[in-house]
Amino acid sequence: MPIPVLMPALSPTMTEGKLAKWHVKVGDAVKAGQVICEIETDKATMEVEAVDEGTVAKILVEEGTEGVAVNTPIVILAAEGESAEDAAKSTPAAPKAAEASAKVEPQPKAEEAPPAAKPSEEKKAAPPAPSSPAPAPEPEWKGKTVRMTVREALRDAMAEEMRRDGNVFLMGEEVAQYQGAY
Repeated sequence: MPIPVLMPALSPTMTEGKLAKWHVKVGDAVKAGQVICEIETDKATMEVEAVDEGTVAKILVEEGTEGVAVNTPIVILAAEGESAEDAAKSTPAAPKAAEASAKVEPQPKAEEAPPAAKPSEEKKAAPPAPSSPAPAPEPEWKGKTVRMTVREALRDAMAEEMRRDGNVFLMGEEVAQYQGAY
């Protein structure tokens, strides 16, 4: 079964990027962790590593293409035991970068009136959404303040939550490395 490799989001706010350079070509064997391409954003150029293993069957986005939307397939890998030709044939052509990044729905013309509602539909109007009151402003803190680092604040907040609720716990390989700070 062909394995599509998607355009990654290199930051939480990234919506599209430029495929700057390919480090692989059709027919190359790819191992997990191998750098396959470079992606440029408005802030940085980053190398993208393969997550899966396989053979490059088809490159869907050419080198230098700008405006490639996040989660758009950029390359197809043939899985183990599958021929690259079969994987390339079974995949659709790549969408143009502009089409992938901006799906525009047709807007109704200004002179077109909306379709008239049927009499039975007029009676079933949706009830207005309940309005929720605005949150009260936070009161000014008048207590004693203590100077601490972000690391200490995070550590104390996590420890407090873990003491308060027995179902809260931390997992991760770096927790011990940073003395439980994160």
